[in-house]
Amino acid sequence: MKTYILSPHIDDAAFGLTCTISKLISNHVSVDLINCFTITKWTGVFVSKDIEVVSALRKQEDAAFNQYLGSAIKVTNLELLDAPLRNNYIHQFHPFNENELELIEQLKNHLLQQVDGLLFCPLALGNHIDHVLCLEAVIQVYPKIKVVFFEDLPYANRITLDEIKFHVDNLAKRLDAKLNSFISDLDQYTIDKNQAIHLYKSQVDEEICAEIIAHQNALNGERLWGEADNINLLKSLLN
Repeated sequence: MKTYILSPHIDDAAFGLTCTISKLISNHVSVDLINCFTITKWTGVFVSKDIEVVSALRKQEDAAFNQYLGSAIKVTNLELLDAPLRNNYIHQFHPFNENELELIEQLKNHLLQQVDGLLFCPLALGNHIDHVLCLEAVIQVYPKIKVVFFEDLPYANRITLDEIKFHVDNLAKRLDAKLNSFISDLDQYTIDKNQAIHLYKSQVDEEICAEIIAHQNALNGERLWGEADNINLLKSLLN
């Protein structure tokens, strides 16, 4: 069974799924990482205003993360424009515009053509438009593809469990499915997630890293959501 991760940006998979990815690799499960919006000039700390420089730097950081995990991940970069380069907003506050509908269609087509296993998709907690676009594409191909949903970080650490459940319940209604939670725990886990996410130096500071690790420590792992059959499939791949 192959696994695929739909990561809006270079870093989202690492922030939300380092523990889970590490355990899959340890169990010799194939992991394909699909980075979507990889043409960017966004950095959390000042590096450069040049799009090519920043885009290349972020790919180098992703390569360092992959190397930290034994270079076992297959990485595909879709080279789509990051939100700040497409429009003047990051968080969704109105219905999808024509450009966004086209992006959803591109993502849908890629998933239908390339994914033949279990897909990890962000829940779009925090309402970042690029995360919302990824989620919308997956909603439109569900249940043709087996999916489990991961919590976007650091956003998930900034809201309550009730708020997360409210978001998940709304998603479940759209999918006409019952979504259960599952903790991918830290048992038999040897990777230092704090060290791993620090590799994304252009994107994080100590406060953001602390939020991500605090969420992991509170759960003793990483929380995922999905229908029972898909969660059971994930459990079989992790154990």
